[in-house]
Amino acid sequence: MAPSNASANESANTTGAKTKDKAPAREWTPAMESDLQRILSVGEECISAAELKNLILSKGRGRDGDGDGPDIRLYDGFEPSGRMHIAQGVYKSINVNKCTAEGTNATFCFWVADWFALMNDKMGGDLDKIIVVGQYLIEVWKAAGMDLSHVEFRWASDEITGQAHVYWPLVLDVARRFNVTRIKKCCQIMGRLEGSLTAAQVLYPLMQCSDVFFLKADVCQLGVDQRKVNMLAREYCDASKKKFKPVILSHHMLYGLKKGQEKMSKSDPDSAIFMEDTKEDVERKISNAFCPTKEDAEREKLEQERESESKSESESLTQLRDKEHDREDAGKESMHLTADDLKNPILDYIQHIIMSPTDATFTCANANNPAGQTYLQFDQVKQDFLDGLITPDQLKRALIDALNQLLQPVRDHFANDETAKGLFEKVQSFKRQSASAAAAENDGPPKVFRLDLVAQNVVPPDSHLVMAPLPTAAPTLQQTADLLAKLTSADPSAPKVLMLLDWTARVNNALDADVKAISAYFSVLLTSLRTLDRHLNGDGDASVMKNVTVVMQSEAILKDPSNYWISVINAGRHFSLDAVMGGMKDAEGVGKVIGRLMTVADVLAVNPKSIALDADQDAVLASDALPNRNEVTESVSNMSLDDSDQAASVEATLIRQFYQAKLSHPEHVRLFPTPQITHLSSSTSPNLSLQPPRESEAHKTEFDEYFVLDDPKVHGKSKMKKAFCEPGNIDFCPPIELLAYFANLDASAGNTKEVTISRSPENGGDVTYTSKSQLSIDFSSGALHPGDLKAAVSTVMVDVLTKMSEDIKKDGEAGKGAKALKAFEKKMAKQKKK
Repeated sequence: MAPSNASANESANTTGAKTKDKAPAREWTPAMESDLQRILSVGEECISAAELKNLILSKGRGRDGDGDGPDIRLYDGFEPSGRMHIAQGVYKSINVNKCTAEGTNATFCFWVADWFALMNDKMGGDLDKIIVVGQYLIEVWKAAGMDLSHVEFRWASDEITGQAHVYWPLVLDVARRFNVTRIKKCCQIMGRLEGSLTAAQVLYPLMQCSDVFFLKADVCQLGVDQRKVNMLAREYCDASKKKFKPVILSHHMLYGLKKGQEKMSKSDPDSAIFMEDTKEDVERKISNAFCPTKEDAEREKLEQERESESKSESESLTQLRDKEHDREDAGKESMHLTADDLKNPILDYIQHIIMSPTDATFTCANANNPAGQTYLQFDQVKQDFLDGLITPDQLKRALIDALNQLLQPVRDHFANDETAKGLFEKVQSFKRQSASAAAAENDGPPKVFRLDLVAQNVVPPDSHLVMAPLPTAAPTLQQTADLLAKLTSADPSAPKVLMLLDWTARVNNALDADVKAISAYFSVLLTSLRTLDRHLNGDGDASVMKNVTVVMQSEAILKDPSNYWISVINAGRHFSLDAVMGGMKDAEGVGKVIGRLMTVADVLAVNPKSIALDADQDAVLASDALPNRNEVTESVSNMSLDDSDQAASVEATLIRQFYQAKLSHPEHVRLFPTPQITHLSSSTSPNLSLQPPRESEAHKTEFDEYFVLDDPKVHGKSKMKKAFCEPGNIDFCPPIELLAYFANLDASAGNTKEVTISRSPENGGDVTYTSKSQLSIDFSSGALHPGDLKAAVSTVMVDVLTKMSEDIKKDGEAGKGAKALKAFEKKMAKQKKK
């Protein structure tokens, strides 16, 4: 079937490609035109033929061996699940051969998704067995006539593990550039919409989009059902300013053999012909297949119109159920791009399987030639069938013969070739073993895929886990104080783990996902945290940071990336998208969803005894979105997370519900006890704001709070001078809060601090305070003047900022980081002005 935009003469800017790009300085030849038309014949749609033509000019015929660059790279993927239907076997072989015909200078790359098969627990989750299945499927293609001389197979398990430092950052980069709304459109191809989506279903399109660039594909040669994801790859090029977009060459999706089946299904053996089917299987399936005539189609259309008219005035409960069914079958409109009222799978097989190869013919009995007529064009077969010259039985009989003729070489190959025969026997035995193993595993604990940082000797067991905040260009003293408060919120004797979320920062687009800026932020944050710890607790036994293991998230993940990302996806499969979003809007970045799933995986990796989290504004709706809200909100004896605290963060809800639902087996409960979760509160962390809350972030100024990189001499005093300090008001008095915290008033027993505020004799002379309450009483009564209070606080803040500044300069990485953050801030300010 010719694609809808197959003209080779259309201009190169048809689909938004860069019009200023110069066409390759090569003459277009008849051989190149033949290559173009042959490749275009593969697709039901091509976006775009003009770009494909430019590809042929720049990389195609005549470029091989001349040292001018690589060949044209096309790609598709498949999961080694054990069975291959005829579309994947014969139809794919035909298309690959068309795309890579001798002299075309094209290579077809198959992304063997064995890692996804592992994730889906195919073959009992045994990767070695999955690889054997993949090798078996390759033998099927070989027997089906695929020319493998221009084909390469890239195994996802090798690539995702061996190149994890390349692949996963690419996925994160794709995620940060799109909002939830856009990714939901891709999810329609999975047959579900809106409220029925799991969180994992937004991760799959992001990974598939990343595959295109990871494999350096020039052409995405997948089915029409994958079109929306492939278009996402083109949009990513715009967002990331990539010059060349992949060409989208979408092949037709074969109908299922049963009535109403828009595509074949591996889960329904009778919906398709499979490459391992016997002659008897082919006979039975095709004989029973749906094969409507023109009259059948017209009659059904008329019945549907009448039914529609009779139900147009009211909507019954049954209709509401039908609507819900439609939601479950969402995306069917994406399966085919050409109008087809008949939807006859027998004709579909003849067109796309039997008569797709160049110079193919089809022999079928008809009214004029009962012995059989040889057809050279599919259109004539279809017309004779529509005109009644070919009966459904005659059409089916001819197709049965043609299919068996196609499949016989495959049967012979697996009967006579020892390698192929051995692979087939192994695959069959794997299926039997998987069935028995699945039955046996029902009594045992299910396998837990996770990164194990305790076994890796990265973190100590039974630790208290704290996640660092997402980076900003200007780290604040509030962030440092909050982090120290979270580290001290657990049992003092518990080992503490501070995880620096650099990959979570990237997927959330923090600091524009600038790797150097993110690293710079964490260097500055760590140094300021250690400085504050020494300022408040000294270097002795009271020091908090001496008992803290600092873990860079990316470095930890790369110790076992496969298990880590499987745990992320498993978390996503368990939760609905709505549950993970909480109060998020669809217009927000999908990276935030991925970041929350990563939090669950991070917790599983550390397996901590307790966790301290930040509260977040998206938590309000999180409990309502969970499928088992009552179970989640009920009290659990081993947790101090009550309903109000749980509502403080979506992450807390997700962690707790995942542990209760997925780690409930007694053996799991022993190995993975649900961690105690706490959040920051006014009683555990100070409020270091200098001004009352603003209506929005946009109204904030640099005088609203202190920053770690503030100039001590300039900002220490100037910010305090402008700080809110209403006489007698102790409900909100920033100077009192800062003085009490940084002067360490109300310190623990045996570590009592005091601060002296200088006053003129007329105002009562100098006064010393050892507690915040004394300070508040005097300020409330008017005994302590705002000017005297601010002067004392200015001295303390200059001292604190000076210590931080000096420590940052002494630490090489932090010093470089401070300069990098300031440079980044200036760069972003310039971009904002443009």
